[in-house]
Amino acid sequence: MASSAYLDVRNAIADEGSDARVEVNQRALIDKILARYASAGAVYRELLQNSNDADATTSEILITTSASSEGGKEVVSQVIYRNNGLPFRTQDWARLRKIAEGNPDASKVGAFGVGAYTMFSICEEPLVVSGKKGEEEAMAFFWKGDSLWTKTGKAPDGIINMSATLNNSNVQDNTAWTSFMLPSRDPYPLPDLVEFAKFLTASLTFTQCLKNIRVYVNSTLQLNIQKTIIESHTIETPKASSFWRNDGAVTSSSSGMFTLGKGADLTQTSVQMSVSIRKDLSPKSDMEASKVRARYASAMVNTKIPSGIEKRMMRVTKKKPPKELTVQIFLDAADHSDDNQKSSKLKRKSKAALITQSFAPTSGSGRIFIGFRTSQTTGLGIHLAAPLVPTVEREAIDFVDPALRDFNSELLEVSGILMRLALENEMYRLGTNWNWKEEREAWEAQREDRKKQQKEEEEEKKLETDDAESTKDSSDDKSSISSSLYSFATFMARGVTSTVKEAVKAVPELLGEDSETTELLNPIDDRPLSIAERDAIILMKAYCPRQSTPDALVGQCLAKGFGRCMASSSPPVLTVDGVARGIDSRLTNNGMEAFGIPHAVRRIMLENAREYHTVIANCPTMR
Repeated sequence: MASSAYLDVRNAIADEGSDARVEVNQRALIDKILARYASAGAVYRELLQNSNDADATTSEILITTSASSEGGKEVVSQVIYRNNGLPFRTQDWARLRKIAEGNPDASKVGAFGVGAYTMFSICEEPLVVSGKKGEEEAMAFFWKGDSLWTKTGKAPDGIINMSATLNNSNVQDNTAWTSFMLPSRDPYPLPDLVEFAKFLTASLTFTQCLKNIRVYVNSTLQLNIQKTIIESHTIETPKASSFWRNDGAVTSSSSGMFTLGKGADLTQTSVQMSVSIRKDLSPKSDMEASKVRARYASAMVNTKIPSGIEKRMMRVTKKKPPKELTVQIFLDAADHSDDNQKSSKLKRKSKAALITQSFAPTSGSGRIFIGFRTSQTTGLGIHLAAPLVPTVEREAIDFVDPALRDFNSELLEVSGILMRLALENEMYRLGTNWNWKEEREAWEAQREDRKKQQKEEEEEKKLETDDAESTKDSSDDKSSISSSLYSFATFMARGVTSTVKEAVKAVPELLGEDSETTELLNPIDDRPLSIAERDAIILMKAYCPRQSTPDALVGQCLAKGFGRCMASSSPPVLTVDGVARGIDSRLTNNGMEAFGIPHAVRRIMLENAREYHTVIANCPTMR
């Protein structure tokens, strides 16, 4: 409520004061604010977002270089970015001329209408061309002093859609491209293509339409990134009295602002990301290739925004909150190439492999994606894409405005619920498909064969010694001790677990801590990891928590939803005999995993995802 003094002053100048329009120095506004984003590659991020919003499936970046006047190194003299999405409509051309008039479509990411002006970070006067093939229109930006102007008109025939393929007169390009032509204001060094490819690959993480990015340098294809959907299936929401013996899953945020959809609205998808890149810039250089598969979970979310919050949000974003929205999480990614190839030196040094290896986040380094990647981490090895309301530069989530804070906090909470359901679904799938008993029996048979072979080899060596009789006596004594210890271990494995701790303490004092004694008293489950166990490790490592940065509130909201979803059930783990709730599993001491203890967690599983077992699943330790 305004004070009386405030009203008195306003009324006085309203009657006698003079009007003057607020002036904007457009050049200063663009140079100082709109074209200055905190992240590298912001111009490409915004152009890629524009392409995805236009339903484009392919984007091309055509880089032209020239020799630098300083030292002769190649510098970028021009970039043409283009996509094969829907051509610009009348309203699209109109919005491009207006600063801060964002996309009114509630399903689109753009809200502030300033992203396109990142073009001015590298180009003084951009040129945009779009339209049906043969009917392209063009808009040129140019400066008059400190004011920015545009001119529009029909583009000349035959010179605009200059694809690298058109350098070959035998190739006909019939694609209707939307092109952004960006001559360099100040020529700059050609970016490192491996690092550039990592950025572009990350940019494809959550794109719904955009699946292919190609980069040309001086008309030569240098980089090709292809995203392919492999398969998709429904995520089942746990019900009361289900296989998991839980009380059902909570699927709404605390105040009911967001609710996950049901049935086919919750899906898990496998995607393959393929990368090919030349070994060097020479047109004759060979292309290296690598691929990685990733798992995603997505959910349709119904919204019920209180009218007060909706009104305040419209004041900031100038559009209504969506009635429904999509939340996606990137669970993990793994190279499914042949193990021998994967371990070779050539594979490790491959440029393509370096790019695909960067696709999956490490523990705690998952990012928030608002359209494209921001600087905010999730605190997990999991990326999250959701239509959160960001700050203007789209590098962080807006928690300052009270209405946006409530909206964003609850959307993060329901995202944490989706993370829990995706974990439950994937662990259930692993447990259902894993024939652990058959694998263990096969390994035990192989172990017995190896023991038999080793024994035969030892006996042959004994026969070859000069002192055969002496060796036999010594071997009998040692065999007697080993046999008795082995009998003891077998006896303990039958269920007399209460005396294990005392026995392990007592026997070494009599026999000494030699390697054979240690192996018998603390036997290690030396089976190689199965495919199911490898997948479980990758999944569990993604859920090992760190503090989210720079804002810890993000991780707290995700953890709140994760915990509320199935509060009465601890998260699942993969044990020696299948999947079990964390509270029902056992972390074994001193190698007791090999004694056949039900629901024991193998040591190698624990060491690979310790924080998951101890913090997330809260697995108890055998004493």
